[in-house]
Amino acid sequence: MAYFHSGHRNMLVRGSLLAEHIVSKETRWSGEGCYDVVTLAESGEHERQEGVFAQLLMLSPIDRHKPPLFRICLQDNEIYDFMGRHREIDPMSFFTFIMTHELIHIQRFSSGIADFFESRKEDEEAIVDSLTRLLLAKNPLTGLKNVLTLLDKVEAAPLYSSTKIVDQGSHFHAYL
Repeated sequence: MAYFHSGHRNMLVRGSLLAEHIVSKETRWSGEGCYDVVTLAESGEHERQEGVFAQLLMLSPIDRHKPPLFRICLQDNEIYDFMGRHREIDPMSFFTFIMTHELIHIQRFSSGIADFFESRKEDEEAIVDSLTRLLLAKNPLTGLKNVLTLLDKVEAAPLYSSTKIVDQGSHFHAYL
């Protein structure tokens, strides 16, 4: 099992900060205090999942009057495996994509736009994938095009014909 080394951890921190800045700026949401991030080195057995880059958990607060805490559980081995098979990928752009995707989920769940316990997870994934791509297109990263091209080869992005996504009063016209 592969774990992130210090160089990857530094890129992960920078990518996380960039992702939080983008999501905060574009959705007028603050993620401060409502989530944490763990890697496999810090994860418990229930936080490990094969076949995904990250797993999102909702933790119940000790004080029932406080909102839940979300935990992004990065799957180091899945991320390493993908980067190992695609050496041309820019790790910083890849980490930023992963974190932006997860933070959009958290933004949607914590603001009540989406329900964490909704049974139709594929619909939420399609919306979040579209929003991730849209927000990152508005805030371009140097290696993002390569990351998206590689991800689309693995699993095609959801396709929409002129779909309007309404998110907290903001309207995004997505032609994806």
